[in-house]
Amino acid sequence: MIQTGQGLLSEGGYQQADIGQMLQDLNLMWEELVSLSRDKGRRLRQAAAQHTYNHTMEDARLKLEEIELCLQSREVGTDMRHCKELLKKHQVTSAVVALFT
Repeated sequence: MIQTGQGLLSEGGYQQADIGQMLQDLNLMWEELVSLSRDKGRRLRQAAAQHTYNHTMEDARLKLEEIELCLQSREVGTDMRHCKELLKKHQVTSAVVALFT
């Protein structure tokens, strides 16, 4: 479109001033559109990052609640199998806690 308008300007048509103004307006609108598009892209990237952060924090909160429940448990086991299961849970919880300390 711009090339066509510049071609008309170079030919020296009778509406040369109008065509020049239209091209200027078109260029300004295009620059504004590009700027708005970049801004929207930046905001979308920020929103995606915020969403990922919120999801990670929710996962961490749930994991901490799970660890807290495990640590508050007063279970001691009723038989060997149950005691081994509780010991394994404790070892896993200890390993997870060790990752964050």
